[in-house]
Amino acid sequence: MTHGDRRRVFGLDFLRALAISGVLFAHGFGLLYPQMPAWFGLLGHGGFYGVELFFVLSGFLIGRILIRYDSELGNPGTVSVFYIRRWFRTLPLFWLFVVLNVLLVFQVKDHPVSLGEVLEHGFFLRTFATYHPVFFPESWSLAIEEWFYLLFPAAIWLGLRFRRRFAPVFLTVAAAFFLFSTIGRMISASGPEASWTQWQRVIVIYRFDGLMIGVFAGWLSIRWPLFWRAQPLLVAAIGVVVLIALYASLWRWRDGQFVFGPDDYFARTFRFTFVSLGFALLLPWASLWKLENENFASLAVRKIALWSYALYLVHIPLIQLLMKYGYQDWRTSLSHALILFVFEIGGAILVSALLFRFFERPCTGLRERVAPAMAKIFAPAPTRSSQPNPSCK
Repeated sequence: MTHGDRRRVFGLDFLRALAISGVLFAHGFGLLYPQMPAWFGLLGHGGFYGVELFFVLSGFLIGRILIRYDSELGNPGTVSVFYIRRWFRTLPLFWLFVVLNVLLVFQVKDHPVSLGEVLEHGFFLRTFATYHPVFFPESWSLAIEEWFYLLFPAAIWLGLRFRRRFAPVFLTVAAAFFLFSTIGRMISASGPEASWTQWQRVIVIYRFDGLMIGVFAGWLSIRWPLFWRAQPLLVAAIGVVVLIALYASLWRWRDGQFVFGPDDYFARTFRFTFVSLGFALLLPWASLWKLENENFASLAVRKIALWSYALYLVHIPLIQLLMKYGYQDWRTSLSHALILFVFEIGGAILVSALLFRFFERPCTGLRERVAPAMAKIFAPAPTRSSQPNPSCK
């Protein structure tokens, strides 16, 4: 384990590993469904919870970064460096998988994708205000995060142009983003295309509130540390109860099997908010969970967390290939289906580890050279009063 791994907060790595595991297993369980009992369907919304946890974690971590910049976010150079660091972390691997998904669509579905569709996906426009994905459907959550990375710091920078006090600007912008998405879902929930799974959940402009709940949690952790540390286990227990209750609302028992719950107004609006709040209540406990000694289990958690971005991008293409070339022949046998499932999970982990080692890490290393150079370019010129006095030594 590297020194960089040890500096990471284990509790947050645990939540990140939990989030990607929920996504990975929920989608992979599709290989097993024909051979499993009815109650097995209860695991089908683990992917929904995993993505919602990712949103809250991203808001928390990015919010803390921006809070530490404080009023320096009023400097264009500071915002530019933030963007460079984020984009070197997220865009190279994403664009690689845009290309791979174009090839996959041709291989699996045997039809081409237009250049316009590729560009819309490549610049996160396909799901900005509508949802009509032709390929790469899992990119909807990445689009939400990328627009958050772009718009939220830019809005803070703009606010600091008019008012120099960081705290009111930061909180006002965060509240505006939260209310914009929450009210947007409330308005659209009665529309003709309304659907909590295929509309309100996946459209960028309706989903900033979950990230903002993470941002507010980041604010509390830095500006109110005593409050943040007061009762972490009790707060986490409340969060778990909230999450279990909301997960139960996702299901109904009908004709001897579990089926999706009603697609009603609550599902399209406030359930997202309360799920995000439930996950945010886990953050005080997770952010304070630091290990004295590492072992194999903790190392596995840290590595899964470290590879989580690649895992998210890898697992769906792998499932599509397995379903095209092995699923139809093997689906009638539970033992064969289990082999496919294990191969999907193990294969996704192996490919993600290789991508991190040979693609993500070099890109991250490159940003450490580019970001300081950009900081120098955008650094404000020294004023006359700041020039050294030649008479002084």
